[in-house]
Amino acid sequence: MCLALCLVLPAPIRAQPLLPVAARIQGGTEANLNLLVLEVRLDGHLLSDSFAAYQDDGHILLPLGELARLLTLAITVYPGEGKASGFVIREDHEFALDVNESLVTVGGRSKSFEPRLATVIGDDIYVSSQLLAHWLPLDLAVQLSRLELDVKPRERLPLQERLEREENGARLRALGGSGDDPGYPHVTTPIGIVGVPFIDQTFGYQADLGHQHHDTNLTYTGYYTGDLLGMEGAAYVSLHGGTQTLTADQISAPNFRLTLSRHDPDAALLGPLHARSFAIGSITVPSVPNVMIGSPTGNGVSVSNRPLDQPTSFDRQNLRGNLPPGWDVTLYYNDALVAYQQSRSDGQYAFDDLPLSFGPNEFRLVFNGPLGQVRVERRSFLLDHSIVKPGEVFYSVVGQRADGSTSQIVTGGTRNVAQVDVGITRAVSVNGALVRKPDLTTGKEMAYAQLGVRSYLESMILSAQLTKSEGDGWLAEFDAKTRLGGYSIDLTHLQRHGDFKSDVLDAESQAIRFRDTVRAVGAYKADKLPPLSLAFNAQRDQLISGGENIDVSARVSTMIKGTSVSNTLDWQDTAGVSTTQGVLQLSRRVMDVGLNAQVGYELAPHPLVQSLALTGDRALGDAYRISAGITRSMTSSPLTLGSLGLTKNLGRFGLGLSTSYSSHHELTIGVQLFIALGREPRSGAWLVDAQPLAGTGAVSARAFVDRNMNGVRDPDEELISNAGFIFNGGGRHPSRTDSSGTDFIGRLLPGQYTDIALDPDTLEDPQWRPMTPGVRVLPRPGVVDIIEFPVVATSEIDGTVYLLDKAGRREIGDARLELVDDKGAVVMTTKSSPDGYYLLHQVIPGKYSIRIAPDQAAKLGLGGVLDRPVTVPPEGDFINGQDLELRLGGH
Repeated sequence: MCLALCLVLPAPIRAQPLLPVAARIQGGTEANLNLLVLEVRLDGHLLSDSFAAYQDDGHILLPLGELARLLTLAITVYPGEGKASGFVIREDHEFALDVNESLVTVGGRSKSFEPRLATVIGDDIYVSSQLLAHWLPLDLAVQLSRLELDVKPRERLPLQERLEREENGARLRALGGSGDDPGYPHVTTPIGIVGVPFIDQTFGYQADLGHQHHDTNLTYTGYYTGDLLGMEGAAYVSLHGGTQTLTADQISAPNFRLTLSRHDPDAALLGPLHARSFAIGSITVPSVPNVMIGSPTGNGVSVSNRPLDQPTSFDRQNLRGNLPPGWDVTLYYNDALVAYQQSRSDGQYAFDDLPLSFGPNEFRLVFNGPLGQVRVERRSFLLDHSIVKPGEVFYSVVGQRADGSTSQIVTGGTRNVAQVDVGITRAVSVNGALVRKPDLTTGKEMAYAQLGVRSYLESMILSAQLTKSEGDGWLAEFDAKTRLGGYSIDLTHLQRHGDFKSDVLDAESQAIRFRDTVRAVGAYKADKLPPLSLAFNAQRDQLISGGENIDVSARVSTMIKGTSVSNTLDWQDTAGVSTTQGVLQLSRRVMDVGLNAQVGYELAPHPLVQSLALTGDRALGDAYRISAGITRSMTSSPLTLGSLGLTKNLGRFGLGLSTSYSSHHELTIGVQLFIALGREPRSGAWLVDAQPLAGTGAVSARAFVDRNMNGVRDPDEELISNAGFIFNGGGRHPSRTDSSGTDFIGRLLPGQYTDIALDPDTLEDPQWRPMTPGVRVLPRPGVVDIIEFPVVATSEIDGTVYLLDKAGRREIGDARLELVDDKGAVVMTTKSSPDGYYLLHQVIPGKYSIRIAPDQAAKLGLGGVLDRPVTVPPEGDFINGQDLELRLGGH
């Protein structure tokens, strides 16, 4: 294990927290807090997708200042004094908070509170959501399973009225709709030949104490990401071996996979191919309708120009990714609990062949770590907006070689897939595919050709597809997708001819002649019941023999007091034999409690419980977390397994103890160390953290005063400390720049554009202004984008507008003035006050002219001095007396 440590920890290491926080927390340090990045919603509007909060055992601490800014509440926070003051909605409803005295005054009434429920962290005061809901006329519902803060005002907020007045969601975009491009310049970090990787590591020791054997093992799991050979590199390695001698022959062969890839939403890869994604190494093959359902992982090559946010196939989606040891993931579809997976030996999770319907398809992956970490990934698809434009061509080509098989299924072999979609008209597209793959039972290679057409109507998608298999078999599919009364409806008819055989339809003696399927997904809402998510699926197979098979399933899901509950019931009639089976699932992630349960049961022909799995965890305080679980399998060889674990988040690393005992009298005891590493490229300091880093990107942002306005920091230019940044037009990041003017911002979702702007309100000089409104970056896993934020000292220009007439010279108001740069662009406007005075704020250094708006001058027939040049120096000096003298009649 020393060898593994030396390989991944270059010396010397200067460890520092990933997210430095300025203030100490009452009762402990900030390392004991779990950072949460929440979505904030008001009446369904997304106000921010990057709202930082902290989880402190059973409490969620929200930043008072940032919340007031988002909701436009007149409350100002003074973190240096530990105080906040202002009013709520009405000026007579005063608000005052003193953290040091644990005292709040609301509407003239003073109350004390528990000190640990409000504290200063960095540049804001973080207050328990329960306290804020008590002090302010707001219900603040924090859904940890969604990482979402739902604001429900008990009194009408001015912001709500403003949102209603805006047309076509313009206000929503301005407040943080990250899907809209604000026009920021793109900043791209060149891909290097070899980069310093981000590393997620787990070191483990395990002792298996069975009644007939005793084994001990050391294990190492590492996930590495970073630039490699001019591409995005991602490597996974898993090692384990006996601890008695640690000789080479006792260490098993490592489980290793390496993927080199590139991703570009703007389709600028591989020259004339205009690819959006390219990968070589360890890859998977996407599903092909009616032919294959995904594939195992294997080595190969893939190229595609399909948009990165489109599903893997037209109406199917595969969700796969890395899942470190000790983590689990829960899948939700349109807020319905669908599935749950724990970490596997290959370090991955896989949800394959998920059906998509007409209308919204919202998938939410909720990841929970052994130290209480919570992370959410969202994937959204709208099939009715996925039409290929006329003349547009989307393609994907994949070739892969995989090894392995089981006693029943062949998983190895070569798989080659080529798919294409071509837009014909605004409502019609055609698609085709060529596939070569091994048969899952015999391993014999099979070839398929596919051709189809889709028609996008106003409220329906119609499609027809023909698939030809090697030999005389072929399969015809007719599909209709629509919405009725709030429900998505899918109707599918499959017609089989000859000896067609695939992963979807086999060639058994009781072969299928045709299959009819009806699927409905929607929600039911009643006044006295929580919202119910409903899914119904009915399938009827007509067999060549004349018989038929029927399969009917239904799923009901809801949320009850923070617990997601889902029950699926499936009834099958096969060759006259009926069976009824079900699965009940529960998932809860509220405050300091996590729970996942699954019960598999049979109702017919014999009522019985087939399997049981229950896991739960709870925070104990001081960053400790206890977990327990029990599984029971009622197979021909019943097995019961109980487990117990204790973890401690120590900030820079995490430590876990675990034990389990089975009904076969096998005892297991284990110790795990979780540690993630990254490197700050400016300082060279190593970042050490207990939470994973490798699957995300990062930014090193530096703010400085750019005296010569060249966009580059020169040695004599001042660095700016305590500057903050706003993400995607909404939430302000909790960290600030340090004394070197630098802020390391981690855990950015790769493959999706992130907009970052320097927050002018955090600059110490009110005359400072960022040279650019912001930048747009495309994070890459394991890569730190180095971004400069130059700030300039601005000036104020003032003057008076006069009108000369027969009566003499007098000041005039409501004159519209424009500040025009040397390229003729209007950069600022203002109006003169009744006494003729005007003021232009925060003017960036440069050459300008001040003029009366041409349309106003023409309308009123103004002449005289209608404009005058002005030069704003880089020192930010005030420029006074820029008067304009106007005459009527153009004289």
